[in-house]
Amino acid sequence: MTRHEHRIRHTAGHAMWRVLAAIAAVTAALAGGLATSTALADEPQKCGTSDTVCYAGWNANGLKQIADDLSVNGTASRYYTTMETNLQKDVHGSITLSDGSKLPFRLIGILHDDLADGSGRKAGLTFMAVNAMPKAYCMNGSMPSDNTTICQGGNTNLGGWRDSDLRRWMNGGEVWDMFPEAFRTGVSTVLKQSNSMECGDTSGAVSSATSDRLWLVSYRELVPTIYDGWKDYGGFQALNQEGGQYEFFKGRVTNNYSSNTILANMYLTASGSRPVGLSIYDLYWWERSSFPDNAGDFLSVYPNGGPSHRLGLANCRFALVPAFSF
Repeated sequence: MTRHEHRIRHTAGHAMWRVLAAIAAVTAALAGGLATSTALADEPQKCGTSDTVCYAGWNANGLKQIADDLSVNGTASRYYTTMETNLQKDVHGSITLSDGSKLPFRLIGILHDDLADGSGRKAGLTFMAVNAMPKAYCMNGSMPSDNTTICQGGNTNLGGWRDSDLRRWMNGGEVWDMFPEAFRTGVSTVLKQSNSMECGDTSGAVSSATSDRLWLVSYRELVPTIYDGWKDYGGFQALNQEGGQYEFFKGRVTNNYSSNTILANMYLTASGSRPVGLSIYDLYWWERSSFPDNAGDFLSVYPNGGPSHRLGLANCRFALVPAFSF
């Protein structure tokens, strides 16, 4: 081989080495980029300007991802400590409803509610509105189209929450339809226990499980213990079967028959106004618990945060403060 031929081969070898090195560098960069992209994709989605649901910086998809991780991994989830801190600090989120109004909400429970999918797992996160929906609703009866404060018919608590018109509206009717698509896609269906006994039935507790996407908290989910003055009523034991006090309310709701600051004035909307159809004389918000000693009443919360208002006729329009799980 001549010196000239050797120089050509040597130069060609260097060129080939540079090409291979360049290819390797590009491959490594792409691999790193893919790894970074994958890592980013694994992070819960943050809120953007167009998101209709936002809590602690996460949108509905992000909350769903966090809740699913909690549901699978329990207290070992990497999100557990963060969400527990948010609960204790009473961090608020916001939902934009179909009329453009805002519905603030707070985290009230972590791994509290049973999923209705048969998995045996808990819903990761349970939230509750901080204020009332823009419109007041009766528990049973035909809703008026104006601000009339009474509904046609429906003055009964027979069947309790399970058979109520309000439950139907909240899980597929006009209340459900007010929530944005991102919310409706993300929420989980959970099992809720409710008293369904007929007034005057003294045979014992009659509690029914319902599958709900939106619901009302029960009296027992608010208070540490049930008011002892109701112990002789036929439905007293059924009230005890309507769940347990949510973590958020522990230490914050201590009175089962008198005022609690954290529950006060929740009958108002986020703008500070009374919901449409709420009488100035009925400044209450619904619980799903039927009162155990009156055939027409459900329990509700006083303006001062007392959770034991028992004269809530089912055909009266009271404020609606919904709860839900992701």
